[in-house]
Amino acid sequence: MTLQRLPLAIHTNVADLIDQLRATQISEFGDGASFLRRERGGRPYWYVRSRQVRGERLERYLGPETPELLAAMEAAKTINGAADGRRQIVRALRAAGLHTPDQRTGRVLQALNKAGVFRLRAAVVGTVAFQAYGALLGFTLPAQAVRTGDLDIAQDYGISMAVDDRLDRPFIDVLRAADPSFSPIPKLDPGKSAAYRTPDGYAVDVLTTSRHAADDETSRLVALNTDATPLRFLDFLLRDTVEAAVLHDDGVLVRVPAPTRYAVHKLIISRKRSQANPKRRKDLEQAQALIRALAEDDPFALRDAYAEARGRGEAWRKLLDEAVSLLPGDARAVLEG
Repeated sequence: MTLQRLPLAIHTNVADLIDQLRATQISEFGDGASFLRRERGGRPYWYVRSRQVRGERLERYLGPETPELLAAMEAAKTINGAADGRRQIVRALRAAGLHTPDQRTGRVLQALNKAGVFRLRAAVVGTVAFQAYGALLGFTLPAQAVRTGDLDIAQDYGISMAVDDRLDRPFIDVLRAADPSFSPIPKLDPGKSAAYRTPDGYAVDVLTTSRHAADDETSRLVALNTDATPLRFLDFLLRDTVEAAVLHDDGVLVRVPAPTRYAVHKLIISRKRSQANPKRRKDLEQAQALIRALAEDDPFALRDAYAEARGRGEAWRKLLDEAVSLLPGDARAVLEG
């Protein structure tokens, strides 16, 4: 598997696009918006308060204080409609060989972003997230590893309960803004649904972290106004998610797992799938591609994530040992240092 590094100018354009999307997202709260800083557990968080609507002032969660968020808040004061400029950047990045989602996935991600799903710290996981890593890391990724026909959205259960904000409407209504044909797929528990489908089989699944060994079939994500399927190992994947730009229209700002954690998580999940599952091979292909990209730019962070996973117990180590034994020697060497 050979990865091609992209020119530095392409990587710079990606960073510029993400900066513009951050500022644009904040500017959309309106000219009369003001920013509020609050502390929880000794850590500062920021909210935006919009102008009065029907006698009420609306506050929305922006996120924990970071240099990037502070810069975006400052840029939002002066940014003016620059969608055409962002479209030019997106076209240039696509022409350079970076992957883009299919049109329906792009529209769904746009709708989720506009509703505030990613601002509320939900993340895209699975192959759609993998598609975004080429732009983040500055490499073209193997085409066979980026094909998908569904979309997975995940949010940490604790974050969903703690964040002082929520979607204004049910999650299914957000999806229907992109495609009215979406319908919820009911669970055994009446009235619960953590998956949504279109008549032709396109799927959006909502996932969350497992809280105990005997999880219920679903958990309620208050912030996202939907039920979700709890999965083991997901807490590892969703720790310290990062922002990424999806190359659709004038760009869509989303959150994805840190690429180091995604690579290690895919190693684990590849051993949890049945041997007949075709996703098993794709898991390893995606992990291998990211390991090779990270080996050049951030091998120490990759080894830290790998060591953290191995430190979580014998079951984790067994799954990782099996998966790593299937990797080429150079990829194994990167993980084991």
